[in-house]
Amino acid sequence: MKYLDMYTETYGERTVTEDGQPRTAAKKVPLSRRLEAIVDLAESGNVVCDVGCDHAHVPIRLLQEGRFRSAIGMDVLPGPLGKAAGNLKRYGMEDRVALRQSDGLDMLVPGEADTIVITGMGGTLMREILLREPAVTRSAGTLVLGPQSDPGLVRSALRSLGFRIAEEKLVFEDGKYYPVLRAVRSENSSEYIPLTPDLPAGVCREAEDLFGPVLLRRRDPVLLEYLVRKTASLKRVYRSVCRAAEEQPEAHSARRAEIEHSLAVYSAGLRVYGR
Repeated sequence: MKYLDMYTETYGERTVTEDGQPRTAAKKVPLSRRLEAIVDLAESGNVVCDVGCDHAHVPIRLLQEGRFRSAIGMDVLPGPLGKAAGNLKRYGMEDRVALRQSDGLDMLVPGEADTIVITGMGGTLMREILLREPAVTRSAGTLVLGPQSDPGLVRSALRSLGFRIAEEKLVFEDGKYYPVLRAVRSENSSEYIPLTPDLPAGVCREAEDLFGPVLLRRRDPVLLEYLVRKTASLKRVYRSVCRAAEEQPEAHSARRAEIEHSLAVYSAGLRVYGR
């Protein structure tokens, strides 16, 4: 019997906590499309740790679906942890989710969780968290990550930590594209084979880190939409910079070279689609 069924059987469709707050054990906690993708990529396990748990919606849903036996929710600020505690009471999860105030993975013991979830932050901070406690990071067999910016930094960090990307999604929500990925520990360090071998290996690697090797291999349609839109935007900026460089070449040369490199990387991504 799944944990959700046991809680429904115990509490019924709706009851209250000791302090009178409504408890909705049978009703699934609502999630955004981005967080739904996070939950979808989290496979079953024993203990899941959500770093930067905010309202604790992700661990609650994972427990409701019977994916894990228990969970740990960690956040650097006490405010979100207070909101998380309220949600745990509401959904009848107080005794199955341990809340901790923690800067990144600092308060997680190596081996304590078999799956670590990190979302709701930029790639620079996420990379720092993953690399700061490498023993803790490697002790989890699975990482489910949703960087809100700079995904290339996260993917390259995973490679250096000995993880491979097993699955990825690109979610479009509220006018923005959000990459979500599942990475697993890998003992094999196979030789790198570019997806587009006719291009320089460095550009190909950068493209795969930036856009996602799994998304590129399966020619994900949402990724193609993103690549087309971003390339058109870069070209508009490039034309503007080139016009400005005609009058002040030295002042705009660095920016021009930067955009030219970005266009080369996006072009490598589009080449996978035959564009």
